[in-house]
Amino acid sequence: MVTGAGRRVGYHIARRLHQDGYTVIAHYRTLTPEIQALAGLGITTLQAELSDSEQILAFVSDLKACCKQFRALIHNASSFEPTSVDLEVAAEQYQQFFSIHMLAPYLINQGLQPWLKGENGEAADIIHITDINVENPTPRFDIYGTTKAGLHNMTLALAKKFAPDIKVNAVAPGPVLFTEAHSDQVKQQMLSETLLAKEGGAEPVYLAVKSLLSNPFITGCSIPVDGGRRLSKR
Repeated sequence: MVTGAGRRVGYHIARRLHQDGYTVIAHYRTLTPEIQALAGLGITTLQAELSDSEQILAFVSDLKACCKQFRALIHNASSFEPTSVDLEVAAEQYQQFFSIHMLAPYLINQGLQPWLKGENGEAADIIHITDINVENPTPRFDIYGTTKAGLHNMTLALAKKFAPDIKVNAVAPGPVLFTEAHSDQVKQQMLSETLLAKEGGAEPVYLAVKSLLSNPFITGCSIPVDGGRRLSKR
């Protein structure tokens, strides 16, 4: 199961898992051409608003009704924008980011814990997609960064709590996909702070996910997929 599969990295992860032979359930918030493409491949798609606790719990029920067991849960759904200077707006942002980045993964993980089963006696997997802001936060995105940091801490807590039957790890992307909102100046600044000096693309994130699914002896870790930007990011 992949959350936030309606675009960008989540869509790529869901499509690549399908290509590699997994039966995939793709979550989305808003119907997109990418979700329609996944459905066209035979992938099951489920809609839920993860900023609402009642919808999160309903989504957990839908997942239980959909499958008898899960090999892995991949939490990619995310909300990203700079923190507002207006405190009332910032309060709304914090609630939304907390729900999407922390509450939804927690409730889904807890609700589906008995449904998670590995293969051939090995552990099942939970993978959280976090961010390099967990290590080196950007003040302008402090609400985003602190809620992603909470998801990182949840990775460590649940790795202890769910062992030995479930491995819990994180993948922390850096500049993998620019958006239309990134100006050429911003892109150049980000690349200048990236040791490998290029936009990574979504495939390296998938390769990190796949490596965690394939390795039976890793839990409680975070894999940075950032071209080294965490080391030089200002």
